Amino acid sequence: MYYSIQHSMDTKIVGKFFQSETIAWNYGNIDNPKLLNNIYFQKVDFEPIVPIPILHKKAKITDLISNVNAGGNLHLIISKKLKNIIEKYRTKELQFFKTSITKENIEYDDYFAMNMYESNMEFVDFKKSNVNVKVRKKEGGTELIKIQINTLEEFLSTVDFHKEKMEIVTIDNIFLNNQVNKDFFMLKNRVNIIVSEKLKQEIEDAGCTGIEFQPIELSYNEWTAPGGAREKVYGKI
Repeated sequence: MYYSIQHSMDTKIVGKFFQSETIAWNYGNIDNPKLLNNIYFQKVDFEPIVPIPILHKKAKITDLISNVNAGGNLHLIISKKLKNIIEKYRTKELQFFKTSITKENIEYDDYFAMNMYESNMEFVDFKKSNVNVKVRKKEGGTELIKIQINTLEEFLSTVDFHKEKMEIVTIDNIFLNNQVNKDFFMLKNRVNIIVSEKLKQEIEDAGCTGIEFQPIELSYNEWTAPGGAREKVYGKI
């Protein structure tokens, strides 16, 4: 099985969700091109300005930090411990930049911001996966429509077509093909950082905290539904 990395929503683990109440950037201008939050799916060949999460006083220190306005899953904030595990499985097409987290004026400097700049969409079995597009209605608002996609090429052209109309295409239930040869990789259109069963087990065995693992065959709504799969594994939100 394969899983999408999610931030823990269990307050017994994280204290408060989101853990950060703000982000310190020291960037001067939010449009600064060196701000990591402004860099998407690109290799960084300079020293970027990285996020420094300022944690809520009720938040607990974990290996994965849930933080506001800091790039979502594309730029995970992780501990050195979790970084070292990930690097055993993959070192190409991703970068780690030194950062820190702060809580009640105490700085914890063994953290890193991750930049993953290559996706592996070729691993997706589009015929089995559930692809949706949020289309604009003439009378206003949007409507979620399921569409049939058979190949990666068809998917990419569909994304481009709807992007011009400012409409979003997502994969909500992901099934993989037999081309998968990595334990750690990224899928786009809703960014998902994916881990194998083997890597998931090593992360759990190491006692890394702040992480939940969502089976990729489940949509986020299915995963987080009251009484659903997430609740059975991690407890109520």
